Amino acid sequence: MSTGRRICLVGSIAASKLALAAAWGSSESTTLGMYYQNNEYDWLYSSKNIAMKVEGCVWATTDENEDVGCMEDESGDGTTYWYQMAMCRRAQVAYSVYASSSGSASCGSGNFKGTFVTQDGLSEFAYLMETYDGYSPITSDIVGDLPMCEQGNDGNYLSVGCASDGTFTIDEFSDQYCLQRVDTYTYLSDVNSIFKSYFQSCYGIYSANSDESVDYSAAGALVTSSKACGSLDTYLCQDSDRISSSSSGKISTISSAGHTIANFNVANKAKYALGTLCLIGSLFMFLGILFTNRRKRRAMMHRKMRANRSKRSSSKSKRSASRQKSSSSRSKSRSRGDVSRSRSKSRARSSNKRVDDGVFA
Repeated sequence: MSTGRRICLVGSIAASKLALAAAWGSSESTTLGMYYQNNEYDWLYSSKNIAMKVEGCVWATTDENEDVGCMEDESGDGTTYWYQMAMCRRAQVAYSVYASSSGSASCGSGNFKGTFVTQDGLSEFAYLMETYDGYSPITSDIVGDLPMCEQGNDGNYLSVGCASDGTFTIDEFSDQYCLQRVDTYTYLSDVNSIFKSYFQSCYGIYSANSDESVDYSAAGALVTSSKACGSLDTYLCQDSDRISSSSSGKISTISSAGHTIANFNVANKAKYALGTLCLIGSLFMFLGILFTNRRKRRAMMHRKMRANRSKRSSSKSKRSASRQKSSSSRSKSRSRGDVSRSRSKSRARSSNKRVDDGVFA
């Protein structure tokens, strides 16, 4: 753990009581945990005895990227894994906390307050225990020389890791930020032995009879610098009553939302069916109107053709009548001309006879 991180941690622990006092009478709350709102710490200050039980090693996110070999808080380092810089993971210590307001702290289900995960690795856990617990079986000297994403002899990188059973190991990684795990290098037998002998049973971290304040105890230091976790995060974490009720509330909300979505889908299907029927009806109406108009147009065309034919026949009859009249008038005029001609000839003959009679007489 870096010096700046330690100074900030001590300062935050010293100011926690002032922050709690300032929060009285306010309905607003702050989010301390990563996975769940870890803001209800009334039990931490009202308890007389607090104990913990280490659950094991958890490969979880860290909040101090540079101190544990993660990428810097920028994407300009040229790595292809820059998008994982905010989700850098390291081996963390998962522990459950138990508190009681009277008597001695026992790690029973009735005193269970929640499971927490450190944010700065195994070294943070050792440092806090060494600083706030004078009888701590684990110290910074024991874990201080463990590699934190350092290059090994074979070209791979070594860092503290987690085995599938929750024990601590040294793992090999193929990249310099320890994001791509290759294999297990070795098991940390001495560290696992300490956790098994002391911390996997009920270990007291605060007592009102011996400690001055919970803020300056191992309980206050660990809880305020850790984040809460549940069974959805890892099998080593246990759900508290608050997390269980929150999860059940979320599940009921999801189920009600599912029913709402189902009803919405039924309504949508009904709308789609009605719209489809209207569309089909509109299509049939359009086709009916189209064929009806075609029939009307055909009938009108036939009427026009008949009218044209009747007009043509009437004009022809009129023309033939006029022709007949003209021919009859012509014949009449011809007959009249013939009569007049015959009359004039007869007159001329009679006059010629008279002349002949007069001369010869």
